[in-house]
Amino acid sequence: MNRYLLAGCAAAALALGAGAANAQAKFEVKVGGDAYFEGGYVNQDRDTDLRSVEFRNRFRVIVTPTAKADNGLEYGGRIRMRANAGGGNTRNMDADRGYIFAQGAFGQVQLGVTNSFNDATYVTAPQDYLPLAIYDGVTSWIGGGATGATGLLGVPGGNVTAGADIAGGLAGLNGSLLAQSLVVENNSTKIVYFSPRFAGLQLGASYTPRNDSSHGDVSRVEPTTALASGYSTTFQDLVEVGANYSNTFGGVSVKASAGYFWGDAANTTAVGSSVEDLNAWQVGAQIGYAGFSLGGSYLDYGESGQVQTAGTSNDKSRVWVVGAQYTAGPIVVGANYKNGQDAGVLTTSGKRKLEVYEVGAGYTVAPGLTLQAQYDYYEAKSDTVNRDDDGHVVLVRTVLAF
Repeated sequence: MNRYLLAGCAAAALALGAGAANAQAKFEVKVGGDAYFEGGYVNQDRDTDLRSVEFRNRFRVIVTPTAKADNGLEYGGRIRMRANAGGGNTRNMDADRGYIFAQGAFGQVQLGVTNSFNDATYVTAPQDYLPLAIYDGVTSWIGGGATGATGLLGVPGGNVTAGADIAGGLAGLNGSLLAQSLVVENNSTKIVYFSPRFAGLQLGASYTPRNDSSHGDVSRVEPTTALASGYSTTFQDLVEVGANYSNTFGGVSVKASAGYFWGDAANTTAVGSSVEDLNAWQVGAQIGYAGFSLGGSYLDYGESGQVQTAGTSNDKSRVWVVGAQYTAGPIVVGANYKNGQDAGVLTTSGKRKLEVYEVGAGYTVAPGLTLQAQYDYYEAKSDTVNRDDDGHVVLVRTVLAF
């Protein structure tokens, strides 16, 4: 029922905003984007067959055609294209966003492959010394997946015991063990609504039919999983509601957000097993004054996606972070603590945990061109025998935004 209500509200908002729109409006096309190049050095305990130095980069181009009708309705679309390689020498281009939108006094409606409301508006610890809101990038440098293995419950493709045990589980549900926003919808095709902002407060919601279907895909078959243990990451009829607040009082800036996501899990075909439905939420807050800012966030997935068998009880999945930073002109420096946890291997008792202590700095050389550096110390605790790991990561990068 909730999903039909959201879809109906979105359609009504579009109809009310359209009125007697001018069908011959002229479109303006804007082109923007961003890129980064990053070099890293890693020194970790479980480094068998792992290199210490590596580079990576990404380039994205965003094309946004927009028009404005006589009655004030603004509408258009957006596509984000990426030069974003896979492992080894794999090279490809894809479009990880592609949607149409309309906005006016009713707010904004987005239709297509786009972020969920919470993922577009969430508040967390200040981390402007990190690139383009990639707040969990350190996980790409320390995990076993760097050797070609998928880690937890994965298929061997390298040395599966090297690197930190941080793949699968919550990482499979939410992108990584340190992701600070609700992204279980995987940027699949959806409807998203953003309300106008009233006295600093904005409300929103989204509906995603399936989190494994996007762009031109039509997937009407009821999702199932053959897993008898582990995690299922496929959900259907995902509904999200959220709110965020942003205001300034006497030079003090205040930001906050909250979001809740729920949905139906794929049915398991394994006898005697069931999959926990999606029930996840996130809250965050940040305060700033005279260049200083302090904040944090908490994200909770509970037992979402866990395949349960009779007589078992597992730990819950959650992430929390707290941090501070100082900005003076083109310079920003900051530090934070990140803590992610999930139930690990569901066939055994215990949990996995990843703790990261991080400091970083950034310098804006010219408008749109920034140099950044960061240092991370991490400790990874695993519920798999002999998989605990710790280490140091040093990253330097150049970021371009246009």
